[in-house]
Amino acid sequence: MNKFRTIVLLLLTVTLVMSSCDDILDADSQRLTAEEDYRLATPSDSVYSIFGILSQLQKVADGYVLLGELRADLMEVDPDAEKDLLDIYNHTIRKDNKYANIRNYYSIINNCNYMLNYLDTAKVERGELLSRKHYAAVQAIRAWTYMQIVLNFKTAKYYSKPILSVKDAEMNFPELTMEALADSLIPILEPLRSIPTPNIGYIDAYNTDYSFFPVQFVLGDLYLWKGEYQKAAEQYRDLMYTNSIAINKEYSSSWTSVNNTISSSGTLNWINSLLINSGEVITAITCPTEYGQDYTLDTLNNHKKIRPTALAIHNWDSPVYYLNEASNTNGDLRKYGSISYSEETARQFSSDFNFDNNPPSDYIIYKYKIYQQNVTIYRSALLYLRYAEAINRMNKPNTAFAVLKHGLNSTTMFNASVVPASERDVPLAEYMNFADMRFQNNVGIRMRGLGNMDKDTTFYRLPKQATLLDSVRMVEDLIQQELALETAFEGNRYHDLMRITLRRMKDGDDASYLAEKVAAKYNDPARMKNFLMNPDNWYIK
Repeated sequence: MNKFRTIVLLLLTVTLVMSSCDDILDADSQRLTAEEDYRLATPSDSVYSIFGILSQLQKVADGYVLLGELRADLMEVDPDAEKDLLDIYNHTIRKDNKYANIRNYYSIINNCNYMLNYLDTAKVERGELLSRKHYAAVQAIRAWTYMQIVLNFKTAKYYSKPILSVKDAEMNFPELTMEALADSLIPILEPLRSIPTPNIGYIDAYNTDYSFFPVQFVLGDLYLWKGEYQKAAEQYRDLMYTNSIAINKEYSSSWTSVNNTISSSGTLNWINSLLINSGEVITAITCPTEYGQDYTLDTLNNHKKIRPTALAIHNWDSPVYYLNEASNTNGDLRKYGSISYSEETARQFSSDFNFDNNPPSDYIIYKYKIYQQNVTIYRSALLYLRYAEAINRMNKPNTAFAVLKHGLNSTTMFNASVVPASERDVPLAEYMNFADMRFQNNVGIRMRGLGNMDKDTTFYRLPKQATLLDSVRMVEDLIQQELALETAFEGNRYHDLMRITLRRMKDGDDASYLAEKVAAKYNDPARMKNFLMNPDNWYIK
């Protein structure tokens, strides 16, 4: 019996559709749904089914973060940590690693397939096709889950019908890479892009307001991985517009200015952007532990089994904070909110700003305290950084740089010294249209922790390069650095480096972009770099 068949046979023991809240929370139920009960005939049926899928997502939340961060350059592990963590850190993941259990991903997909095949999308409730929203939401969850399988395991067995019998499990399913997966998922999601996410409220311990994956974001990611950059930019900008998503200065941390000079005190408003109800968070996996589900990030963090690397700390300690030409200092204030001093240091980050390159053992990851048993998947800053990544590869490096330094609004887009006319289509393409009032307060993402960067002409600028490709690659490096400053420890880092490296390889480079950055945190960087120079070694065997 092959590995995939073994997995799907195990899935047959998981309840696919549950008829009560008790059933929903019983993830290990042995009850199988009878043939006559398959169809989901009422809105309540679809809500209960969605709730069951959300509880399944919780099983991959820890792994999403740990697989995305421990294998990258910003997180390290305590030498005395459990073997599963050490194996992730050392890129020697075994098939029984609890954070890399592929069964959990296929369980989500099988539950999604069940609901998508038996949901009555023609059902009208109070004049609205409520089930249509549920259908789109579940398709987005399914697509996101498939992406995680491919990103971590390189290929995925693709199937769209629920596996309900041994006969179903014995079918031959195609094994897809990312490009082939995108080709399968994009035609399904495209007709659903304008359907808003459902609002089913707060159910028990689950706040569902942030539990759904906007179709545009998932579509944008698929196009980004596929290298169809204009279509990715269109999806990201569409979500910004329809959901009025902007990068506002209210979520900026800053030094207090006294007589136009940086003082020794400041405010840490950026931390508030990490709160699940901040308006910044777009999608999160809610991970309550009331019903026996595991959530280990907080415990691992509190015991310092995982912690920031010296490289991560240096990333925040080195940039220049700019108040004005006469007053600047080193240090990105987003450090405080990303990490904080551990209790052993007897220091409080809120009253003791410090950029002295303290060792990793002095810190814990503060984001996991802010999470409060939620794992953030998508938020506004990530949306704009993904947009910048896409539009940069459309040979618009100045526009992408503006996302980092100035913010996208009508003033920026028509300032020729910021976005040259050569990068503005005539007429202006919709994906570059930020003239609407909802974007008027957009600021550069870098301004969230480094002061008045939009006024800086000395430290953070885009010098002229020999070729357009050189400019594109330079801005891509800056986007990668900004991702490290803004989204560290959120689960994206390893795959961000993978995506950029694969792109560079198409340019004719080797795999050293990822290999060098990841290897730098190890005691034997040469050995790890050599290992990671082979892209096949990026994936879980």
